[in-house]
Amino acid sequence: MSAITDLRNQLVSVLLRTGPGKPTLCEGWNTEHMVAHLVLRETRPDIAAGVVIPPLASRTDRKTEELAGQLTDGRSYMEAVEKFGSANAPQRKNETVDYGMNFAEYVIHREDVLRGSPDSTEMNGAESRIEGENERIWKTIGSQGKMFAKDYPDGLTVVGTDDDGEPAYGSKTLREPSASSRVSGLVQKVVKAPSTGEHVTITGTPLEILLYLFGRREAANVRISY
Repeated sequence: MSAITDLRNQLVSVLLRTGPGKPTLCEGWNTEHMVAHLVLRETRPDIAAGVVIPPLASRTDRKTEELAGQLTDGRSYMEAVEKFGSANAPQRKNETVDYGMNFAEYVIHREDVLRGSPDSTEMNGAESRIEGENERIWKTIGSQGKMFAKDYPDGLTVVGTDDDGEPAYGSKTLREPSASSRVSGLVQKVVKAPSTGEHVTITGTPLEILLYLFGRREAANVRISY
């Protein structure tokens, strides 16, 4: 099987072992909300579009809540997880497209469930990663991390380590300081993200850095330096 298929199957296994009613790292979402989101994302893109198109967000939120409300019992929840796992989504027909669209999404949502509560962590045990996962995440950070670098107008560098904190993946500068962040006064006001006046460096394993960049800052085990 391909890496993206392995990761999808792993996400399915984590969701099934955890079951409904367990908190996730997504505020206000239990595991049934996560399953609803994944099912809609890959079977009803017209509804899921609100995730990236703000005017449609309220409809997406409403439909997600409605479907989640139907998944609070074990059987319905299990059927929905299996529906996600076997969905005939168009992007799955092309492995490259499937990987590009879903790799980071699946990793993040797997961790949303695994780290959502002590119960979820215990039920899944020492959940293994797919083969070469950190190497794949490191490449993903290089290609997609720039999307998040806009929040760091004074520059952003990431340093990848192994699980013991030893340098393993080198470093990537995702954003150099912008010209407007180097000056003060009225010019600084045009920068959308708040300026700290310092270049930020995030150090950790690729997985932890990815979690931090995707907004799971409290759950991510990283070191921030300036």
